[in-house]
Amino acid sequence: HNLKRETIEQQYKTVRERTSNFNSYTSGGSHVMEYGSTSIKAEKIYLYQGFDPASVNFPPNELSHDTQMEAINQRDADILFLWHMYKNSEDGSKKKEILKQISETMRHRIHLDGSIDLIGTVLYGPAKGSVILNTIREPGLPLVDDWQCLKSMVRLFETHCGSLTQYGMKHMRAFANICNSDVSQSAMEEACVAACSMQQQP
Repeated sequence: HNLKRETIEQQYKTVRERTSNFNSYTSGGSHVMEYGSTSIKAEKIYLYQGFDPASVNFPPNELSHDTQMEAINQRDADILFLWHMYKNSEDGSKKKEILKQISETMRHRIHLDGSIDLIGTVLYGPAKGSVILNTIREPGLPLVDDWQCLKSMVRLFETHCGSLTQYGMKHMRAFANICNSDVSQSAMEEACVAACSMQQQP
């Protein structure tokens, strides 16, 4: 679109609409705020972003205002990327390879989730495991009291259960709560061995 025609105000309104998910604030939509002097609203975008003469005849970025955008959890971005590759691939060996990657990724996620659940059960028992691992601390308290402990517990887990991956980072609170409840490294290692030797790592 032509940056010599679009104003700061127009760009702000476009960004606000998209970020708020068209004023619905659902599925991850958030509030866009204005800060500083608003006297520059009438100025053209090209003064700040430059101008490419080749884009002078491009139409403005138009989004359908009756279609809300779906938000995707950051931890699912890799699966979504693979899924789009799969959907857009022609039948053949490449499509099969992508499907294999999706399958392996999903199996590893199931392995990670199951391993954390089993570790909680081994450490705290079936009644308390999930509750303790998912406890949220009071506002103002750090996630964990001993950051070195957190690193050590994650290392122990990865040694015995495989890579945590970006997806597995969602379990960081569980590791923090293990540290906050004064579980020793030897007890954690024993729990990891017990939990992960029962499951086959992908």
